[in-house]
Amino acid sequence: MHSHTVAGIAFFPTPPIFSQIVITLAQQIGETAHCSLLQRKARRHHLTDLTSIMRLAVARGARHYASVYPPAERDPGVEAISHEELVALLLLGAQPFEPFALRCAAQIITLCDPCRLSLIARRERVSRPLAHIARAGAAHDSGQTVRWLELLRLLGSPLPVPSGRLPHWSRFVSHSGITRSGLPRTDWLHAYP
Repeated sequence: MHSHTVAGIAFFPTPPIFSQIVITLAQQIGETAHCSLLQRKARRHHLTDLTSIMRLAVARGARHYASVYPPAERDPGVEAISHEELVALLLLGAQPFEPFALRCAAQIITLCDPCRLSLIARRERVSRPLAHIARAGAAHDSGQTVRWLELLRLLGSPLPVPSGRLPHWSRFVSHSGITRSGLPRTDWLHAYP
């Protein structure tokens, strides 16, 4: 490290910032990430990082987050990357921990077939974060409770994620505040393709 002096005082360059260490979703929930074949497939379709995957989710209907992540300009199509695979990509343990990714996944799940999603979730080892979202959906998405319970049944009994490690259920909904009827509304954020 080279220094320079001013008025007899040695100055050294600022050391690199180590507070910007990125942890993975797997580390956040106490798991080990695995090598995903789905992630390799996504890379072949130019989905090379979490941001590009989130932008695809926004393009596919997670529009609530369009102000943060503009929609992807290119969508490989549901034949190449299904909605269920997109959810798994957003929840992969090897991805950097990004709460917006889980929030996008919560919206895209509303487009998915529960049976197919549960199979992909087990294969890609994303059952725990998916079950976290499904439990929140079962409790707070009044119009789709049966669908969320079916997804939970298909997932089996993955261990719950410790409290505070993943986004709270309130991050998956929209709160209206006071309405004409006087009562505030809480609506699950669904995907709108």
